Amino acid sequence: MTNSHLRLQVPAGVRDLLPAEAQRKRTLENAFEKTFRVWGYREVVSPTFEYYDVLSTGRGADEDARLYKFIDRQGHILALRPDMTTPIGRLVSTRMRDEAFPLRLFYMANGFSFEDPQAGRQREFYQSGIELIGDASPFADAEAIAIAVEILKASGLKNFKISIGHVDILYGMMEELGLPEDQKGRIKTVLSNKNYVGLEELLDEFKISDCEKGKFMHVITTRGGGEATAEAGRFANNPKTTAALRALENVYDALRAYDVTPYVEIDLGVLRGLDYYTGIVFEGYSAYLGFPILGGGRYDNLLGRFGFECTATGFALGMERLLLSLEKEGNKISQAPDADYLIIYNPSQADTAFKKARELRELGQVVVTLRADMDPISYPKGSLETGSRISAKEVILFNEDKER
Repeated sequence: MTNSHLRLQVPAGVRDLLPAEAQRKRTLENAFEKTFRVWGYREVVSPTFEYYDVLSTGRGADEDARLYKFIDRQGHILALRPDMTTPIGRLVSTRMRDEAFPLRLFYMANGFSFEDPQAGRQREFYQSGIELIGDASPFADAEAIAIAVEILKASGLKNFKISIGHVDILYGMMEELGLPEDQKGRIKTVLSNKNYVGLEELLDEFKISDCEKGKFMHVITTRGGGEATAEAGRFANNPKTTAALRALENVYDALRAYDVTPYVEIDLGVLRGLDYYTGIVFEGYSAYLGFPILGGGRYDNLLGRFGFECTATGFALGMERLLLSLEKEGNKISQAPDADYLIIYNPSQADTAFKKARELRELGQVVVTLRADMDPISYPKGSLETGSRISAKEVILFNEDKER
């Protein structure tokens, strides 16, 4: 491909947003911001790139390999942020540790990850999310999950479910089997991909008895409402999994108080890919995609890696994935006209036309002005679309004689 041709393209995994697409994105972000603020969250903004040592904190080898890395002129290794959780952990640990806790923070940001581009998976993507820092109670986990439900409802998405689990359910069951670390890593990989057939094949490869394999699979595949933890508890014989099931019960009870359990399902196979998660984890799914549109959980050890021991939980929503789900559901985000008023004027009437435009703008109206010689089509008052493709609620025409 020649350099001249490259100048007309964008790299794989990134894309332009045209006005209608940008407006849909902004409409959703405005709805999310309103939701976050009424729950008491404040916005933070972090740099697009940081030192690699910061952004690699708490990431496994597979996730680390997806970072976009580069070297500055001083020889420092930098990276584009792959998410906002680690940057906010660094920000709170270094600049906000003297504030009153718990801290409630939200963000709207782009992130970068070297993925194979496909629908809903881009190398540059947009996220909205929250971090609730300094509250270790089950009510904090439930608050994060309840807000996740609220922003999905605010988006207009109808068919979705939040699946919740706990990382120690799997870790405890693997310890119960006495698996070495390399085998644990392979199990985490297949389970992260919801590959239950592959999971059974691995257990056979590891020479796990049919009885122990049956108990393991029964626990990991358990789903349902509040009864799911008791059902799984009959097959778990280790303290780590038992404690995790109890913690999950407490969060589910808190979710009842938030009145969001119709949108929530316990799924003991939920396992987020990042290594910094320490407790409750959750993912949001629409009925139209085979991968989550939202994910999060508790990460009580991450801030300690920046010298500030503090508990935390939160989530991030993928904007592209949500927009794709809304499109598949047939839920079109209403698009406002480009302007409240389109003023078309002859140059000799410019003073009068611009005065009218200024008066309307001072009233908060969106006004677009257009010279009459720019478009020969006549515009009847109230036209919704003009020959110049500007949609407006009202059209005002100024010519030499009068205003219409």
